[in-house]
Amino acid sequence: MQATSNSNLFQTSYSEALGAYRSRKAILTSGIPTSSASPSPSSSSAAERYGFPIHLNPQFTSALLSNPEDLAVEASGADGGRYRALSLGVQHGFLWSSEAGGLVRQLDLESGRTINLYKGAKGPVPSFDFLTTTAGEKLLVAGSWDKALRIYRISNTTRKEAGEAVVTVEGAMSDFIKAVHIFTEGDKVYLTTGGSDKCVMLWDLKPLTTLSSTAEGIEGERLKCIYQSKQHTRPVNALTSIQGLDGTTRLYSADSMGRVLEHVINPTSLRLEVVREIQGFSTAVYDLKAGWRRLVVEGESSDKGENKGDAFVSEVKEDADGSRYKLIAEIWGASGDKTALGFRLSPMLQSASRTAATAKSKPVGSNAILGREERISTPHTKLLHKDFVKSILPIPFYLPTTPSLPQFEPFEEALITGGSDEQVRLYPHPTSPPSANSEEEEVYEVEGHWHEITSLACWIRHPNLSFPTAPTSEAVLPPAKEVQVWILSASLDGTIRRWNLLSIPTLPKPEFKPVLQEDRTVKFDCDQDSLPPVTKRSLMREDVVVGTGNAFQMTPEEEAELAELIDSDHE
Repeated sequence: MQATSNSNLFQTSYSEALGAYRSRKAILTSGIPTSSASPSPSSSSAAERYGFPIHLNPQFTSALLSNPEDLAVEASGADGGRYRALSLGVQHGFLWSSEAGGLVRQLDLESGRTINLYKGAKGPVPSFDFLTTTAGEKLLVAGSWDKALRIYRISNTTRKEAGEAVVTVEGAMSDFIKAVHIFTEGDKVYLTTGGSDKCVMLWDLKPLTTLSSTAEGIEGERLKCIYQSKQHTRPVNALTSIQGLDGTTRLYSADSMGRVLEHVINPTSLRLEVVREIQGFSTAVYDLKAGWRRLVVEGESSDKGENKGDAFVSEVKEDADGSRYKLIAEIWGASGDKTALGFRLSPMLQSASRTAATAKSKPVGSNAILGREERISTPHTKLLHKDFVKSILPIPFYLPTTPSLPQFEPFEEALITGGSDEQVRLYPHPTSPPSANSEEEEVYEVEGHWHEITSLACWIRHPNLSFPTAPTSEAVLPPAKEVQVWILSASLDGTIRRWNLLSIPTLPKPEFKPVLQEDRTVKFDCDQDSLPPVTKRSLMREDVVVGTGNAFQMTPEEEAELAELIDSDHE
């Protein structure tokens, strides 16, 4: 599964134990019946328990069945290799995955079968988005670590030529592209990109929206950046947007220092202007999601007009059954500080005490608060995790606001998170406001991935009775008899998992117990079902004899030099 076999490399005690852990977990969570995966549930129940896995590496199944014992050696430093899934999306009835191998993959949601591969990137593709032309043609826009943007025509049938870019913009950014996002403002469509050069670039997509369906492509030079924002002081990791009730679209960008900025486009200068900051993260933000939440209200008249003029809170609406609700705009972020934070965007929903507290101190210099409006610094909801949170999925953003679906009422407030500890977590009712016990609130954990979770997506699945009642393989989903909500998760292990939201609370608890970052000390106790702890020092030097306390100790000068090198890598 790797170009160079780990069996030819020196193995430390930690790497051997890590390999045993990962290989065992890879076998048991593969959904593939093997003699070594004993005891094992039935094929169908195993597939459901571990998320109906889609293995992006076409050789994984044969490698697992023929030489499962070799996985222990190979997995010591392994992940999915060039099949590492970096981001997910559901669009135009298909599942989309961007990968470390320099491509975007189009898959069938029901069977997991690959439809097309969109290639050409010379580095990992961490982000992509979609665009529809005025002629109705669908385009895929992808950004890569090779600093280039590529635009592809989307094909719903397997075609070799579908994988060729019709537009390539070389040197679109001066460093790795890490985020790509498309949004509309008025009657115009814009592309924003963010990356390691700490900039947010704004692109006018008119040359693409007017692209003829018969044209072979356009000159890359015609697709130009119209503004470059340099407000961030660290690499930009995530971009998202939301259109307010006033018709204005707000763009949100997050960086590796935890800074989140809200921008609008100046209609005259076409520049991105920072409106305000959203604070609360102490280090890198890896994922941002913005959207509208349905909030049921009682005893309020629909004609009060108390929210008139608020771009982030709707007037009270009424369902056909007489129930009343508002729509409230929120933004959620996943961070390396081991938190998932949710903020309500309306200034009117910030309490007076919170507003007074944020106004007391305003840092200066590089940490000066940006924007012309008061910052938001207190989250509405804060969920503590035990390891890095890499992706977040607020379920209310994806449920239809009307008519409501009764079977999903228990999940109208639900949140899904995924991160470095490999578990998918479902919070049916996230604590609001934050409490000291938010680590202990109701949460369901499911296991399936054997490496870090990188991305989450939501799929509203409609009834489909044309499929056979019995799945023909572990990747094929059982038929849907009613509307269903499915959670999709991607990982560095090279798999995509699909979870029926209603079934997550019924799945068995995780069997594997990965040791977390703060618990990774030299002295450890582990078995084949637990990830052994490790220190940074043990990974930097020769093998450490476990449990003897003779780990290599760095001098203060060496530690300072290492810290300087790490900081330079982030810049």
